[in-house]
Amino acid sequence: MKRKIALSGVAFVLTVLVAYNPAMAAKKLTSHKHAAASTAKVDNATLVKNVEARLARTRSLKTLAIHVQATSGVVTLSGTVPKWWQKGVATRETRMVTGVKKVDNELKIAPGGMRKQTKHAKKAAEKSS
Repeated sequence: MKRKIALSGVAFVLTVLVAYNPAMAAKKLTSHKHAAASTAKVDNATLVKNVEARLARTRSLKTLAIHVQATSGVVTLSGTVPKWWQKGVATRETRMVTGVKKVDNELKIAPGGMRKQTKHAKKAAEKSS
């Protein structure tokens, strides 16, 4: 009986999480002017720069080496991330950038992942070689 109650509780929580999608709620609340602005055409270089800046401001992604490419509003993310959920965060954050029409997330999950080298790490690498 306890197991049945626990499973129904888990099912309810999952249903609520799926039903409550902040991205969909935000789209419903935007005006037509704002919606048009979010699909405005942005050149590829600017789009890459804006996505990279957005990912760099995201706490869980800022130390990761995520490569960004853009072609006609389609953004491709590549590289590795240490945690499975960071792949989803990268997709979500990329979609929020003005001009992004589609996200092709080709990030691989590898414990440790590729991290950007800080000044301190670069100096240590230079000393060891």
